[in-house]
Amino acid sequence: MMRILIDDEKCLACHSCEIACCVAHSKAKALYGAVFEAKLPHSRMHVESGGKGRGFPLSCRHCQDPQCVRACVTKALTLGSDGVVQYNEQKCIGCLMCFITCPFGVIEEDIYGDKPADYSISKCDLCVSLKRDPACVEACPTKALILCDPDSFSRSRRVKYLVELVDSTDL
Repeated sequence: MMRILIDDEKCLACHSCEIACCVAHSKAKALYGAVFEAKLPHSRMHVESGGKGRGFPLSCRHCQDPQCVRACVTKALTLGSDGVVQYNEQKCIGCLMCFITCPFGVIEEDIYGDKPADYSISKCDLCVSLKRDPACVEACPTKALILCDPDSFSRSRRVKYLVELVDSTDL
């Protein structure tokens, strides 16, 4: 399964991914329209500052054994056959058990009114409904966010490490 992976050395904490996510999940599908929507769209990507102008983007990891899915009493969260943790807002009662159990803290409470029925959550859906690469990946100016297979990502990191090791060694 393809996942959003991070090259943390390239992230400048510019928050372009967060803005693109908000726009992609807005009704207007454009920045100008999104800021005027009654229910403001939430970013499902969260960039945390690492200091020194660097950041680390975090979003749903679409775990193989997702704790959030196991904790969801209404089955609003399910693990699809494609490995994507899917969210059905109509089934959500806003109990926040998924929010509590997520080890990465990437599920966010989404309050858009003052009644219990106005509570839900927001989480990364890999922009599956857009039928293209996730908006955050497309928007990243430094290509710190990559949509790829974890095995090939890991292999490229190993090769990069070995090349740097050989280059730094006086043989």
